[in-house]
Amino acid sequence: MLLPQILLSGITAGAVYALVALGFVLIYRGTHVIHFGLGEQVALGAYLVVLIQLYLPIPFWPAIFLALIAAGIFGFIIERAVMRPIKMQPILVQIIATLAVGLAIREGLRAVMGPQAWPFQFLLSPVPQSFMGVHFAWANIAIVIAALLVMGALYVFFAHMKLGRAVLATCQNPTGASLMGIPVPTIVSSIWVMASVLAAIAGILLAPIVTLSPEMGLIGIKGFTVAVLGGFTSLPGAVVGGLILGVIETAAGIYVSTAVKDATTYLLLVLIIIVRPQGLFGALAVKKV
Repeated sequence: MLLPQILLSGITAGAVYALVALGFVLIYRGTHVIHFGLGEQVALGAYLVVLIQLYLPIPFWPAIFLALIAAGIFGFIIERAVMRPIKMQPILVQIIATLAVGLAIREGLRAVMGPQAWPFQFLLSPVPQSFMGVHFAWANIAIVIAALLVMGALYVFFAHMKLGRAVLATCQNPTGASLMGIPVPTIVSSIWVMASVLAAIAGILLAPIVTLSPEMGLIGIKGFTVAVLGGFTSLPGAVVGGLILGVIETAAGIYVSTAVKDATTYLLLVLIIIVRPQGLFGALAVKKV
């Protein structure tokens, strides 16, 4: 019964990775910048829930709602205060700025919350269950369902809503979108807001099953790997890539050693870059000289 167990555990992790990767893809398609501080925003989203509950006497679910709003506002501030003033600078300068944002978030969390782990409430019961030899927890099932609902909402947003289509148009051709009357700067801000909210959702889903600490932001590396695997410009590729990485990691942990799970991510990243740099759903760009 190892295969069903691997699939269940892998899909649980992969669903969270996919949410992080979607944030990478959205920002890259809208700005052509890789936001290397997105992983720290994942940790920030979970910490915001803890902070809100510490200083406001409100229940867990309203705290989550407020944390998502705060995460979106934070993403808006990053775009307006950091990225927009340097948008005419070389891409390398903008990427370094995202790294600086990530480091500032991580060290800020360490200064305010300390380096120790913080407890985080489970969405549902973490008590292990068993069905036909497959072990699971209702909390893990809730993670998968919540991630799928978010992905489904994104599909509806992009396929059937005017703002969603405007975002896609801006990502595909900012100049053409501007000529069609789409307020591109506003859309770019909304892309950063959406990516930040997705990161916060991923952090809230992930925090109960990992250690909530400033180092939790290292999950950004896995989200980046998933985005590369999917093609970095493909939203469906980010979802598929997340599930693939989750299953591969879980299989490596079961068949080889739990110590090599994280190493699998880096090896897979190197392999993708060597064998298929355009990813599973991407296409090689041809430049005329």
